[in-house]
Amino acid sequence: MTHRLRNPYVGRLAIVFLFSGPSVLAQSRTMDITQRYLNIPIERTSKMQLFQIAVHGTDQRQFAMQLARNSIDYWIFADVSEFKGQTITISGSSEQSDASARGDLDRIYQSDKIEGASTLYKEPNRPQFHFTVKRGWNNDINGPIYYNGLYHLFWQAFPFGVKWDTDFMYWGHAVSKDMIHWRELPAALMNDRLGSPWSGTSLVDHDNLGGWGKDALVLVYTAFDRISHKQVQCIAFSTDNGAHFSRHVGNPIVDSNRTVGSNDTRDPKVFWYEPTRHWVMVLFEKDGMSFYTSTDLKSWTWKSHFKGLRECPDFFELAIDGDANRKKWILHGGSSSYFIGSFDGEEFTAESPKLRYAEGKNLHGDDTLYAAQSFVEMRDGRRVQMAWGRVELEGMPFNQMILFPTELTLKSTKDGLALRATPINDIDRLHEKGHSWSAQSVERVNHELRAAGSGPLDVRLQVRLGREDQLTLRYDGVPLSTIQAADLENGGTMVELLLDNSIAEIFVNQGARYIVREIRTTAHGRLECTVGPNTTSIDQLEIYRMKSIWKP
Repeated sequence: MTHRLRNPYVGRLAIVFLFSGPSVLAQSRTMDITQRYLNIPIERTSKMQLFQIAVHGTDQRQFAMQLARNSIDYWIFADVSEFKGQTITISGSSEQSDASARGDLDRIYQSDKIEGASTLYKEPNRPQFHFTVKRGWNNDINGPIYYNGLYHLFWQAFPFGVKWDTDFMYWGHAVSKDMIHWRELPAALMNDRLGSPWSGTSLVDHDNLGGWGKDALVLVYTAFDRISHKQVQCIAFSTDNGAHFSRHVGNPIVDSNRTVGSNDTRDPKVFWYEPTRHWVMVLFEKDGMSFYTSTDLKSWTWKSHFKGLRECPDFFELAIDGDANRKKWILHGGSSSYFIGSFDGEEFTAESPKLRYAEGKNLHGDDTLYAAQSFVEMRDGRRVQMAWGRVELEGMPFNQMILFPTELTLKSTKDGLALRATPINDIDRLHEKGHSWSAQSVERVNHELRAAGSGPLDVRLQVRLGREDQLTLRYDGVPLSTIQAADLENGGTMVELLLDNSIAEIFVNQGARYIVREIRTTAHGRLECTVGPNTTSIDQLEIYRMKSIWKP
């Protein structure tokens, strides 16, 4: 969970709204649930307030939202199908008069469709081949896994608005047959007695070592208490293919706040280590990554600590240049920083300096790529990751995105071993009929790029740069990347550019550079390239218009 960007005012204000001042008035509404969704109006300028859903006087859910008091900016939805046939009470607080307060809640209505279903996935700023949520906010990727014939993607979700509230995060959940076309499901995890379910991992307990059933799908996650700010590690499991998850009655399984001397203990990455037949947990603690082991997923023993990386660890082994007899371990944190090294089941030993496999800032100056996680249980041996794309999607009822899946490989280079990230080959399934040109002038290439428009596009370009030249890609005059001939072997350059609403992903020479840039959505969206005076032509240009992943 990306703790450093936590919105610090939301939880504290919610408590003040509920319990202080005579001007704050309780509001409530009773509803007999007959349909699947509650459609809830949101106003961007309303204050964030705490609401509850209760059945027979017992709170079933708590969440914060900006319930519209005046104009409605967008709608969110809450799946209440579990309460069908029951009477619920929605309650919260208001700074309005009693009549106005009741009016706020009276605008909530039931339906078997979400408000705006007819335009879902067709919104003007919706990326067309990058995953985005139906409504609300997404951030960290959590435990992607291949399980019983489907790819499962989980993420940190705040379904109640387009600005996150770390006190009330859920685990979003979607499934796919190809890692490209996704179907969003109901949330996998919501808040419970231990707090908000923050980031974590997933695994398959093939041998029922945890006692929840053979081949159970297990989620290991951080629970965050919004009052004490404690972060502890917990388990949930599913025996119905991920349709429903139950909490382990013995949660938490790890509570190390006091031992570490910090509340920063989060984002467990758990996997089976076959050589010594035990589970390993990599856990961000205070100033780096701690390694724990277990034989039953319930009792854990601290083994070692590695400083130098922060939050959201991913940890896996890769073959060097595809040679299965030569492998190294990769440890990376929330950003694209990573170390290459060895692992004995208890301790990671770095054998490289800190490296980076991606670059590029968003419009706020933060790394565009963050909190990446790789799929486990892959049947074809690939190591494929997906990452949070920290991109603002202005004016939409959803915010942020997930970057296109990339395959990670470990390559020998003149500077030593290095990670490479390239789009998964399945991207070809999204190509409309393409166009290609050979040995064209830069002027002709720019003519074709401008004619292609603002996307969505997959553009592939090959050029041999002249001595001391450079290739610069621009979008509406703003540089996306600059590639120097001096940085390339013999000046040869292959570039693939994935262009979608608000995002550009650029891959140079099969991932030797991976550049992720937020771009402004404009009416023109002109893409062009420039080269130096010693480069007279572009060797090859391919342009593919991309199909929408939201269409069958």
